[in-house]
Amino acid sequence: MKEELFSSSAFVYVHLQASCFMCRYLFLFLLPMSLLSQPQTSIRVMSFNLRLNTAGDKDNAWPHRKGLARSMIRFHQADLIGVQEALEDQMSDLSQMLLDFASHGVARDTGKGAEYSAIWYRKSRFDLLEGSTFWLSESPKIPGKGWDAALNRIVSWAKFHDRWTGRIFFHFNTHFDHRGETARKESARLILRQIQKLNPTQLPVLLTGDFNATPSSQPYQILTQSPELPSVKDSWTHSMEFAHGPASTWSGFKEAGVPDRRIDYVFYQNQVSVLRCASLSDSWSGRFPSDHLPVLAEVLIAPVQALPQAHAHNDYEHERPLLDALDHGFTSIEVDAWLMNGELYVSHNRPSSLEADKTLRHLYLDPLARRISQGIGQIYPGSAAPFYLMIDIKNEGKASYTILQEQLKEYRWMLASPSKPANGIHIFLSGARPVQLIREDASRCVGIDGRPEHLGQGFTVEQMPVISQQYGKILSWRGQGKIPKKDLQKLRTLVQAAHAEGKKVRLWASPEKENVWTTLLEAGVDFLNTDELSHLQGFLQRNQSKSAK
Repeated sequence: MKEELFSSSAFVYVHLQASCFMCRYLFLFLLPMSLLSQPQTSIRVMSFNLRLNTAGDKDNAWPHRKGLARSMIRFHQADLIGVQEALEDQMSDLSQMLLDFASHGVARDTGKGAEYSAIWYRKSRFDLLEGSTFWLSESPKIPGKGWDAALNRIVSWAKFHDRWTGRIFFHFNTHFDHRGETARKESARLILRQIQKLNPTQLPVLLTGDFNATPSSQPYQILTQSPELPSVKDSWTHSMEFAHGPASTWSGFKEAGVPDRRIDYVFYQNQVSVLRCASLSDSWSGRFPSDHLPVLAEVLIAPVQALPQAHAHNDYEHERPLLDALDHGFTSIEVDAWLMNGELYVSHNRPSSLEADKTLRHLYLDPLARRISQGIGQIYPGSAAPFYLMIDIKNEGKASYTILQEQLKEYRWMLASPSKPANGIHIFLSGARPVQLIREDASRCVGIDGRPEHLGQGFTVEQMPVISQQYGKILSWRGQGKIPKKDLQKLRTLVQAAHAEGKKVRLWASPEKENVWTTLLEAGVDFLNTDELSHLQGFLQRNQSKSAK
């Protein structure tokens, strides 16, 4: 995201780009300074036909526009770039201009002036695990022209590891022939076959390139609607935000997109979610970086499925507090907080040492702020499930609440409110929470974790969003055989009373058994409490699949 820094050492104004890459300053957020240097989870992938370096282009020759290309790439903060028509000297220029990038790929033949369809990737973020090249021809392993093509055409491919998210995915980049109609159709089929062959485990795939084919053409239809092979999807038509920019990518150095000439694409396959897509028509006094408009898509690789019923009990005891739960799709997370020397520290027992990386701010508030600012205002983009953070105050309830309220002033923009109940984060307090103080505080930005005895006492949903109780105080059944009718009736009575007031129900210390979880869900319990993230994730995903059938 494009960030513009203003004023003071404590805060910055961050102008976030939303549905259009070209129109800055659409959203204004106030974020803590500590968030700026942190990794993002989305990837910006660009397809960019550079137009080869030829003196015949005169004022539009590469030496006169390479600075424009660099500016385009850097301003839009591309992480991966599939280039086409790049000659050796242009590859060398890119290497000097993009110091944080490395390239992968070979020239399409060994002759003088051979072109690259290379992949450039950000070295500080991606590890190249493996990769190679195949030719678009009847003999993919051997350099040469295929079918009725005028020139040799290739596909460069790479398998990457994203250090920031841990995801592994493929990136394929190509340039279809400009003359051979049969070559373009057969090239589309060949790419799909090769992707299937190289990716038997169906990892996420990105496919960029100049395909010399419009959406109404047969090659495009083969790629996106193949009846025989797993097809790919077009980021332009599958973006969460409406696509931005001209519906064309050919400019000829003359205009921002000649009508009906959308021939450059960012396609994808498998677990990829497209946040935004644009054709970039940036120009400088009528001058363009290339005779093609780059295509930029912001994507999430293997986005996690949000699980509305999943509550991570004692989340901080996992190897990666918060992050492990987010990687498993949990929408409710529990953290214990101790007030020590004016700061809130995360720990199950009273901390024996005060470490800066163990604070509530460092482990939870800052990472959540980064996540929600980079996900179109949501923890899980595209999900309507609310997100909850339960803070169990372990000591000095009133003082802890006062400190927390002061800290949350910096994060108020990301918290739930009546105007944004779904997108914001719902924080509610358990443990030594000062119930009456919170209830009477008009400036509060947190709720209360209630108990069954609070039902009927006039607490609003904003004041008390959740009713929690120890499992053993409601049910004696431990998951053996069927639940006794008496226990089931007690459970249903609690759920019905809470739901009548719009409140959610959570039972802690429940048995980690699937038949118990099934019974709780059938009775209407809203959150399943667990320390076993993968176990509950698998159970809920299977449960959702059954419900969808």
